[in-house]
Amino acid sequence: MELAHTLCAAVAEGALARTDAGQRLRQAAVSVPSLVGEAFLDLSGPDAGRILALAAEKLTEVARLLSLPAVGESLGEVDRSGLLSEIESLRAELVELIGSLGPGASH
Repeated sequence: MELAHTLCAAVAEGALARTDAGQRLRQAAVSVPSLVGEAFLDLSGPDAGRILALAAEKLTEVARLLSLPAVGESLGEVDRSGLLSEIESLRAELVELIGSLGPGASH
């Protein structure tokens, strides 16, 4: 949630708010906690791993968008390096959680 809040606030404060990249960044960032919450509603369900894998893909999309030079220049004071590190940590946690659900959980 904190990552989504940080990114949405950073996008809203700058020129990025009116761009396609800014909109995609906000949407991807907000979808991560939403998907994780959906998966946690039924961790033992057959779709939990697939939903968590989708959240991990959204984190990859956020990282890719943050790595675009135009996005970085538009975010101003935001610590992109710190955000990218946080994204990697969150993605690793999701992968670990998916693995704990058992074989085939991400399909």
